[in-house]
Amino acid sequence: MGLPFLLNHNGSNGNAVDDLIEAYRTYMSERPDPAQVNVWRSLTGEMIKIVDGFPSFAEFPIFHLERVDYLIVDTNDALIIEAKGWKNIEKIDDRVVLADGKLHLDPCYQLNNYVSKFNHFHSSGRELKYSGVLFLYNNSTYRSDECQIAHTFGELKSIIDSLRKPQSMDLAEKIRMGHFQVSDDIIYLISQNRKEMLFNASKALLGRGYGLTENQALLVHEVLQAVEKQENRTFLVKGSSGSGKTLVAVELLLEAFVKKYTVFLAYRNNRLLNTLKQILQTGDGKHNISASIMFYSTGRGQGIGEANFPADRYGKIDLVIYDEAQRMTESVIKTTNYRSTVKVYFYDENQILIGDEAGTDGNFRRYCSNISEFEFPSVFRLSRSYLNLVNHLLDGSEPTKLSGYRIKLFDRITEMLEDLRKYHNEGDKIALMCAFTESNGDKNNPQSIDNRRIGYPLPSGLDIYRGTDLDIYWLMDEKTEYPRYWSGGMDPLSRCASVYGSQGFETQYAGLVWGRDLVWRNGWTINPDPITDKVGNSHSLKILSRKNNEGAMKLLKNRYYILLTRAIKGMDIFFEDPQTGKYVESVLQSAGVLYQ
Repeated sequence: MGLPFLLNHNGSNGNAVDDLIEAYRTYMSERPDPAQVNVWRSLTGEMIKIVDGFPSFAEFPIFHLERVDYLIVDTNDALIIEAKGWKNIEKIDDRVVLADGKLHLDPCYQLNNYVSKFNHFHSSGRELKYSGVLFLYNNSTYRSDECQIAHTFGELKSIIDSLRKPQSMDLAEKIRMGHFQVSDDIIYLISQNRKEMLFNASKALLGRGYGLTENQALLVHEVLQAVEKQENRTFLVKGSSGSGKTLVAVELLLEAFVKKYTVFLAYRNNRLLNTLKQILQTGDGKHNISASIMFYSTGRGQGIGEANFPADRYGKIDLVIYDEAQRMTESVIKTTNYRSTVKVYFYDENQILIGDEAGTDGNFRRYCSNISEFEFPSVFRLSRSYLNLVNHLLDGSEPTKLSGYRIKLFDRITEMLEDLRKYHNEGDKIALMCAFTESNGDKNNPQSIDNRRIGYPLPSGLDIYRGTDLDIYWLMDEKTEYPRYWSGGMDPLSRCASVYGSQGFETQYAGLVWGRDLVWRNGWTINPDPITDKVGNSHSLKILSRKNNEGAMKLLKNRYYILLTRAIKGMDIFFEDPQTGKYVESVLQSAGVLYQ
């Protein structure tokens, strides 16, 4: 037994609460907070009475991020109840309230976020409609135009009594056994909702199921308050793949832009930067938001985090948001600390790619001042169990049972490409990624053999693609090819992306060619021979792989962590080193992962 908990399986308040405590402990692997137990004990008895005849759940998990307090099922629809025991509530902004002396996520925003997530992302959302009610059982005065509110059990009972009692548990069981899955990647989300986001990013994203968690909303609130008050503040925001860093960064940019602040969103990754600039370009002359997206590091000294940046051209800068900030060098961190009044660094140390990149906890704390730290610990875009499996594969950490994600391993590259093509033909977005091995890439000569990554012959001499008739080249032009590729504007199997062209992007399904650089030989081993990545010169993986095995191993595992976490729904993997493929297959089997 675990969550969600079937609330009205018996009529005893005491037994129901005890069973709910056990269900929580089973699901969360920890006991609930005593304050939470007290709330259950005060509400459960009356809730059981007023939901009599309706299948009802308590503590229904959403993406392992949050939990719906109560979910009531009728004949065709479902009602979500968000219960709050606050006595005094004051609205601060669109997302935040002051409740009993502390800042919290606005309860109507939270409720509407839950409703949107069920309607857009839960498998039952295709068949029934979810609605919501906010239950403020200790408050009689708070009103809002944003959601329906009940202040007493009597008012709540009247709302529930207007529903139709189902004759069976079939619909409730379908909801309980259903699953959540994000359908849109961030590039598609922004491109499809660009105009609405430029007008009101918070409302546009909330309506699509991409509302912020309380932690994310409080970050946005604090940052914008610091900008408004012109406080010299630094915000460090750490989060793993799929935790929503880029989405929050873009929302911060848009909100500050609408408020007429001088704001920039900065990257090192020119491929992601150019793609975001293109999809945010309106062409109406009114919202030149794309001009607010720039490099923090160019290698030529002119990025916003470099010494030759033309600061005089922009005057006083209110806010700079640095996404993928783990890729900063120490020099860039030092410079960005005084470039603007307010600074926000989004980073993940597991995504450092080059030897001189230094965006770590220690370095940010060493070089920045007036620091506030946030962490996005939960995963929204990816299955948490899959992320745990990736960490288990690369580092040996303990895996959990895989759910809501599909992995397939292939012995033949042609079969993997056929599988990806099938998903593409069914309407899913796909991408093809390869280890940066076997061919160097030649940006100046697009048709050069140095750009061929899958086919025969390869510059390295690897001949496993002989006879396949495949001829797949690297994506090269960051201003034209990458934006078209990741926004669905070109055949996704006609080109492939390296880790530099994949970091920060998302797709629904992805194919990965696992190279001969990270191989299994009774332990993870670096094979430097096929590595062609010279990015970073003396700090490049190619150089480090022969001089600093420990440092190179960390970078190489980071690369596969990135490549393995780009797809929302599932991964196809082909191994150029068969022995490594056999090992990964054994890991998946021992972890109980089913694949075809």
